[in-house]
Amino acid sequence: MKIPELKNTNMKKLLSIIPVTFALLMTGNAFGQGFVETVEGDALDALFGNECVVNLASGEEITGKLSNGIYEYNGLTKITVKLENGEKVKLVPEQVFALRIKSSVLLKLFMISEAGSSIQELANTDFNAIVNRDWVVFETARTPKKTDTYVLLQLLNPGFDSKIKVFAVPSSSGGLAVGGIQVISGEDKAYLFVKGGEKAVKVKKGSYSDNFQELFSDCPEMVTAFQSGKIKWDDVAVHVYAYDQACK
Repeated sequence: MKIPELKNTNMKKLLSIIPVTFALLMTGNAFGQGFVETVEGDALDALFGNECVVNLASGEEITGKLSNGIYEYNGLTKITVKLENGEKVKLVPEQVFALRIKSSVLLKLFMISEAGSSIQELANTDFNAIVNRDWVVFETARTPKKTDTYVLLQLLNPGFDSKIKVFAVPSSSGGLAVGGIQVISGEDKAYLFVKGGEKAVKVKKGSYSDNFQELFSDCPEMVTAFQSGKIKWDDVAVHVYAYDQACK
């Protein structure tokens, strides 16, 4: 069978990205932790009292300090922002488009993973331009429940989230109050994928290789490029980055 001449811009982009990607995969240096680290447990304490910027669904923007919050259903369901004049504003996810919280020095150290440099190598650009760890970002999304439930979820791929937004899914077992924020601790064995503002889809570690084609089926070039290799959960950030850079 004759292979058609490569005229598709997407495929050409992928051909330029994939070799470096595979090199990272083969050396074991790929960035399974290339996403921003999930902020939960004791790390959430570092968010309390920090500067924050809230972009409201109405289009307005408010600034202040994160005063309080409730963490449940895998995300923030309520937040309180203390404005410069001392006034406290209570908000629910339906009122918020995005919440950015300024990182502290300790939180930045927590968020930088050992494998983080892999994105820099893959993109051949400044790492901070790809994943900005100066701010912890939460965005409102619909969780994969029968009834629409809106929560503020931590965005794990700021900088390469134009097509797929990847959100943290902490464990739903156990909980405690830390620094004014009720939190539930867990591990990153699943993520929530959101495409085009649609309802979130839960992507699990155990079934990722089986779901890979379905997740990226709207970019056949990418499916073709990666299908010859073993699809690993540790490489999910590589796949999301490639999709963001080379697929429509």
